[in-house]
Amino acid sequence: MPDSAADHRDAARRHEMAAESHERASRFWAGKGDQDRAELQHEMAEYERHGAELERRWAELADPATAHRATRADQLVTRQTRQAAKKTSVLLTQLANTLMRSADLAENDAERSDQAGRSNDAAEERHAAKRAREAAQRARSQAEEWQKVDEKRSR
Repeated sequence: MPDSAADHRDAARRHEMAAESHERASRFWAGKGDQDRAELQHEMAEYERHGAELERRWAELADPATAHRATRADQLVTRQTRQAAKKTSVLLTQLANTLMRSADLAENDAERSDQAGRSNDAAEERHAAKRAREAAQRARSQAEEWQKVDEKRSR
C-alpha cells in the first residue's frame, strides 16, 4: 500500500486510467450488442473512479505539508476511512467474483463459437476471459490491501 502522498496520487492516476479502459470496453461490448458485459465494464469503471477518489483522499492525509493532530476531526476521518476501506474491500471482492463469472461465460461462449466453426469469435472470447480473470486477480489483491487498511486503522 502506498505510504507517501505522491504514491497515492500515482495510484489515483492508475485507477483513472483503468476506469478509462473499462469505459472503452463498455463501448466495445455495447457496439457488439452485449449489454450485460457493457454494463459490467461500466460498473467496473465506476469502482475504479471510486478507488481514485479514495487514493486522492489518502494523498491529502499523507501530505507532509499538513500537520495532523489527534482531534475529533481526525478521529472522524479515521472512522470514515475504516468504513470506506471495509466497504471498498467488500465491493472489490464482489467485483472479483463477478469478473470470474464473466470469464466463465466468455469461456463458454468461446466453446460454442469453436463448435460453430467461428474460430475468430472464439479467440476474442478467450481473450476477454483472460482479461476478466486478470482483472479479478487485481480486484482481489486490491480488496486485500483495503482490508489491511481497515485492520491498521482499527488498532
